[in-house]
Amino acid sequence: MYLSNLEIETNNPKAIHWISNPYKIHQRLWMGFEKLKTEKINPDFLFRLEEEFKEAGELKPRILVLSNILPSWENAFNSEEFLKKQPKILNLNFKNFIEERVSFRFSLIANPTKSIKDHHSFFKKELEGLTDKMEIKNKIEQLSNSLKKEDWEKIKSKRVGIYKDNEQVDWFNRKSEQSGFKIQSVHFSKGEEENISKKTPNLTHNIKLHTVHFQGILRVTNTELFKKAYSTGIGSGKAFGCGMLMLARA
Repeated sequence: MYLSNLEIETNNPKAIHWISNPYKIHQRLWMGFEKLKTEKINPDFLFRLEEEFKEAGELKPRILVLSNILPSWENAFNSEEFLKKQPKILNLNFKNFIEERVSFRFSLIANPTKSIKDHHSFFKKELEGLTDKMEIKNKIEQLSNSLKKEDWEKIKSKRVGIYKDNEQVDWFNRKSEQSGFKIQSVHFSKGEEENISKKTPNLTHNIKLHTVHFQGILRVTNTELFKKAYSTGIGSGKAFGCGMLMLARA
């Protein structure tokens, strides 16, 4: 695994505009890997924007990128003066770094979500003309109770955000069990909800992204699960800068 440190040129208005949209960041970072794709290696990376990285008393933004192959940042930025200096790239060695029962201080910017049945879309025709939320809720409940098992399974799921404090903590506890670590201490703060524009060739998607910053101490309980979680990220929203676990020996 490789960890890149990209310091942003704050005197370049174009660079500042670029980092204002997480999806735009992802698109350009991908350019550093697309030419390196082979039949045997499929590039995969996580990134995280830190807007208050402090160096020599100065606050400045940087992007950290964790990747499974060595990136070529020249391909991503070429003539664009987005970076303050040549990116630093560390080659990470898991062998002596991640072991069972080892504790780490951690930092995770996550997008807690859950999957629910999309009743509104499934009962679209039956709900036409209804505007009162309680009336819609009662109608959906009535229609759902009348469904057969085979019809219930036809309802597609959708991913929605988790906003309540206790549910966010429960979400993180579930993820920790699945990811091979135990939380020893944690505190968290919520980021502002962002409206992100994601453009595709035929359509523009407006996405609402909410983030939670978890920090604390964890202990590794399963090295293989933990390495996978560290390499591939935790939770959803990875294309928007979420899911990258930052570690330091406790």
